Amino acid sequence: MSTVFKKFSKSDISITPFTAHKQSKFTSASLASNKGNFYSSSYPTVSYKNGTGFEWARSSSASDPNNHKKYFQLDHLFYRNSKLDYVNKFSTINYYDHYRILYDKVNILSLPYKTIGYKIKTESFSLTQNSINIKDDGKGHLYDTKYGTISLTTNTTNFKNEKFRIFYLGPQNGHKLYNLSLINGKQQVNFNSFYSKGDLTDNSFLFNPIEYISCSFSSTLIDGGGYPVINFDGISSNIVSPHNSIYNFNGDNNFAISFLVSSSNSNPNNDLKKYLLSKSTTKTIIPLIPGSGPGSSTFSTGSFQSKEVEAEPQFPFEIYYQSSSIHFDRFDGNKTSTVSTISTSSNSDMLHIICQKTGSTLELYVNGVKQITAVDKTNQSQNKANLYIGSKGGLTNFFTGSMSQIMIFEDSLSQTQINSLSQSIDNKPYIGNVFYDKGIATITKPNYQDILNPGNSNDFTLQYQGTHLIYENEYQCMAERHEYDFTLNPSVRKIRSKDSEDLADFATGSNFRPYVTTIGLYNDEGELLVIGKLGQAIRMTDEADTTFVVRYDT
Repeated sequence: MSTVFKKFSKSDISITPFTAHKQSKFTSASLASNKGNFYSSSYPTVSYKNGTGFEWARSSSASDPNNHKKYFQLDHLFYRNSKLDYVNKFSTINYYDHYRILYDKVNILSLPYKTIGYKIKTESFSLTQNSINIKDDGKGHLYDTKYGTISLTTNTTNFKNEKFRIFYLGPQNGHKLYNLSLINGKQQVNFNSFYSKGDLTDNSFLFNPIEYISCSFSSTLIDGGGYPVINFDGISSNIVSPHNSIYNFNGDNNFAISFLVSSSNSNPNNDLKKYLLSKSTTKTIIPLIPGSGPGSSTFSTGSFQSKEVEAEPQFPFEIYYQSSSIHFDRFDGNKTSTVSTISTSSNSDMLHIICQKTGSTLELYVNGVKQITAVDKTNQSQNKANLYIGSKGGLTNFFTGSMSQIMIFEDSLSQTQINSLSQSIDNKPYIGNVFYDKGIATITKPNYQDILNPGNSNDFTLQYQGTHLIYENEYQCMAERHEYDFTLNPSVRKIRSKDSEDLADFATGSNFRPYVTTIGLYNDEGELLVIGKLGQAIRMTDEADTTFVVRYDT
């Protein structure tokens, strides 16, 4: 008689991991009861360092004492220097695929850990509040579906591709300079109320160098959200970016310049030209010092110092206010092409301006609507002038007012792209981010701060799929032809008792073979761990080996 138990060899056992996705659905009311939550957090607007103690200031709009801690933790982990620290932040080198920006406020959604498994399944996140539907694109962005569907393999054509945006100045970190007496929440001594600093870069992926000169920053409501703007005092405030040939748009080049600007109603002496953007007037050179040249040393001739001098007369663009109108000019040294339109507002709202050249036409848009066109007659307009914002060459015609979201594209924009840019403010459909493996989602865009806002009466509905790692355990239970050929079932005894040894007559013949209905897996102590029931009884045979495969998931 065979033994009842048989040990497995290593070759009989295999463990295969696989993932399964489980759908979860919550409302803003049910999330907390399921161990999830949502928070608001903000950058501190008052000093949090007080004497010898370390105290966190509370926001005037939130009673959570950890308000600013959450902000700094998010910034440190996911947002700070995300473009420069690309591989560590994203574990990839696919530039332009990831976009992270943290303004002065952020709403945070923390999902129940048990529901996400080891990560949220990409392209499964959906959050709906009233008429707004937000989804993830599989790359870690949350986007508003009114701009179309975005996924890992498809992208919306409603926006000009980031690769064409060769200059971008939000300023994205302007909120950190609203109060120049504070730096990262620390009170400064002997601070200046105007900000001047070089060795900075713009917010594009090209990292164009810029220098602020006597500027200040504040928050302005744009489409219902508080965005940082740059303030120019009309006396000396301006921004300069060194000459770059990519801004030299000749007669055969299409380009577009977009920015938000305060109405000319607030600009005094508007009969004079008040320059907004220009690549003209002044260039930076390193002059030759007498006696210098090939083979000479700077030790004997002195150090080479940069110098501002008059630039070439031609220029690819000048954009300025004059007499309540905005003007867009180009000059090739002989011919001037210009287009202008009245651009005032009856209220304090900022105007969205687009000046672009498409083919042989100059176009000027205000708030997404084409105002006027003109024929571009210029040819070669390239120069070596620096790019100036808020002044004419950093010397004269200083602008009074505010600007924000300053962009230069090395191609023209379609009407659809102009509409999307005007509505989105930053030329992106993204309103926040989702961190799949952390179970955290953030709403960062200022004009979407009513979503996930604690205390807000507008409820939301949330659904997503958690990715759960499951192991398939497979045991091959092989019975050789001489094994398991006897049964202890009392039904084969003359006296139906397990204690009886006399077999019934039908069980004494050579044709009798027991049937298998149940297979059990035991540990070394003989404890039953897994039991498998066959859907149909299987008759054992002495002519061949029999293998039963038992699979179960853990």
